[in-house]
Amino acid sequence: MARNPELEAILQARYDLETCEPGQKAECRARLDALILAALTKAGKKDLSPRALIEVTAVAYQEFKLARKRGERARLSRTR
Repeated sequence: MARNPELEAILQARYDLETCEPGQKAECRARLDALILAALTKAGKKDLSPRALIEVTAVAYQEFKLARKRGERARLSRTR
């Protein structure tokens, strides 16, 4: 599924935050926050909060996670 590259970067950063080592949480959170703020600034959406953007993209994120997990399973099954 083709998506906007900015949205893909946000989804990847969110996934990275969710799956990173505990010592990397602050770095991953900062990257996600920076990407969200950049996207909101570029879009000129002053009425949309970062939290609201996360909520709006929730379905896309679930699809992203599912696709990543399918890809990981496919890679693992090929290595056997």
